Amino acid sequence: MGSARAKISVAMCTYNGERFLPQQLASIATQTRPPDELVVCDDRSTDQTVAIVRDFAASATYSVRIFENQKNLGFVANFERAIQLCTGDLIALCDQDDTWYPIRLEQSELEFAGRPGLGLVFSDADIMDDQDRSTGMRLWQNFGLVGERKQRLLAGDYTVFAKNRFVTGATIMFRSRLRENCLPIGSGWLHDEWIAANAAAVADVKPIASPLIRYRQHLSQQVGLSPPLGFREKNQRHWLELSRQIGLLEEMCNRLSKHRLTQRGEALYACYQAHLRFARFRYALPRGRIARLNAMLRQYPSYTALGSGVFSMASDLVLAK
Repeated sequence: MGSARAKISVAMCTYNGERFLPQQLASIATQTRPPDELVVCDDRSTDQTVAIVRDFAASATYSVRIFENQKNLGFVANFERAIQLCTGDLIALCDQDDTWYPIRLEQSELEFAGRPGLGLVFSDADIMDDQDRSTGMRLWQNFGLVGERKQRLLAGDYTVFAKNRFVTGATIMFRSRLRENCLPIGSGWLHDEWIAANAAAVADVKPIASPLIRYRQHLSQQVGLSPPLGFREKNQRHWLELSRQIGLLEEMCNRLSKHRLTQRGEALYACYQAHLRFARFRYALPRGRIARLNAMLRQYPSYTALGSGVFSMASDLVLAK
C-alpha cells in the first residue's frame, strides 16, 4: 500500500478585504489539488469580509473554519493564530487579495513527495496591480533574487536569508511539524521572513522558480508616503534603524540557538551572528568622523559582505551621531 496523502491546510488572514477576497476564494476553489481545510482568521473586519467567507463556506467541498478575533491582533499575530489553528500536515499561507494559479497547491505538495527532510517551499509570483493588470514584473526580480544570489539559494546556500528579504508568505507551504520552531514569531519580524529563516535552520528549503500565484501590489501602498526627511531627521532615523536591527538580530540569534540545527542551519546561524556583530559595530561608531572613518576602513570587508558596501559606509560617515 502507498502512503496516505498529506492533509493540506490553507491559513488565510482577512481584514476588510471585501474588494479582492471573492477573487482569491474563487482561485482556491479551482485548485487542481483542493485543500483539505481552509482556516480563516478575521481581524475584526468592519465590511462584508466575514459574510463573503461564510457564503463561500456554504458551497465548499472541504472544511472552512472561520474564526473572528475578539480584538484586533495585526496581520503578523493574526497569521500566527491561523497557523496554530491548522490541523493539516502541510500548511499553505494565503493573503486575502492575491489570486492563485490552479496548480499552486498541487505543485507545492509535489515538492514534498519522497523528501522527508524538506520543510518548506516558496515560489516566485507574477505581480499585478489593483485592477488585475500584470505589471510585467515578478517578485524575485523585484526583490533582487537574481543572478549569483539566486543560484546560491537554488544550490542550497541558506545564508542568503540573513541579508536578503525575498520570501513572500503568500507563496509558502511548510510542514506543520515546524510550528514548534517557527512560533511564536519574533517581535518586530514579518511572519514570512521569520518562518523561512527558522525553517531553513532545521530543514531543507526548496525555492520554486515558476510563479504559482499572482501577487497583488496595491496602488494604495504608494499613498501616504512620508514627506522628505531633513538632515537632522535622517541622522536620527539612521541610528534608530541600526538600533532596531540589533534588537531583531538578537531575537533571531536567540531563537536559532535553541534549535537542533542542520549543517546548513549552522551556517545560517553563523551568518546571522555576523550580521549582529556588524550592526553593533556600526551603532557603536565614535562621534568624531576621523575616528569613525578609521574604524570603518578596518571593517571594509564587512561593509561589502554584510552591508551595502560604499553606500552603507557613506551613510555611517556622513550622518551625524
